[in-house]
Formats: sequence, structure tokens, C-alpha cells
Amino acid sequence: MNFMGTKRSKDQILAQILKCCELGPKSKTQVVYASGLNFKTIVPYLMTLSKSGLIEIIPGEYPVYRITKKGEEALIHLRALDGLLNITVLDDRSEACEEAI
Repeated sequence: MNFMGTKRSKDQILAQILKCCELGPKSKTQVVYASGLNFKTIVPYLMTLSKSGLIEIIPGEYPVYRITKKGEEALIHLRALDGLLNITVLDDRSEACEEAI
């Protein structure tokens, strides 16, 4: 997914991180590349998700991040919200186009 030239909201970034961890435990490097962030900016997002109980940090020489059941439920809601927002934007555009005609 190409994020260049678009600014994502925090919920979109959090959803992208959760989606990355959905298929199994991921290293910080894997999460960084999958989310399109850098190593410095991802830390607050990982801490937020961890403190909220949406991901679990599995300690080790190289810690890995795993989505929790609560995180899976949150991801379902974030996807639904994104779908609703996309539909709303498309509906508004089509109404505006009809008014212009």
C-alpha cells in the first residue's frame, strides 16, 4: 500500500499496525515496514496499543508484537468505521455531482 502524499489519521495507523499483527507475532521491523512508519514514530503507537490491551509485547532478545482478542475486536470496528467513512465520502460526492448537473 502506498501512503506517499496522503496523511493518515491516527486510527488508520493503529488499524494498520493491528492488521500487521493479525497474522501472527511480528517484530518491530516487520511492523514498521507494514505500517509505513519509521522506528522513531512507531514507538508511541505501539505503547498506546499495548497500554490499551490491543497488542501484547512478547519479551525476548527481539520483542515481538501480537494482537490480542480485544485488538481483533477493535480491528473489526476500525474496518467498519473506515468502510462507513468511505461510503459517506462517495455518497457526498455523488450528491454534489448531481446538484452540479
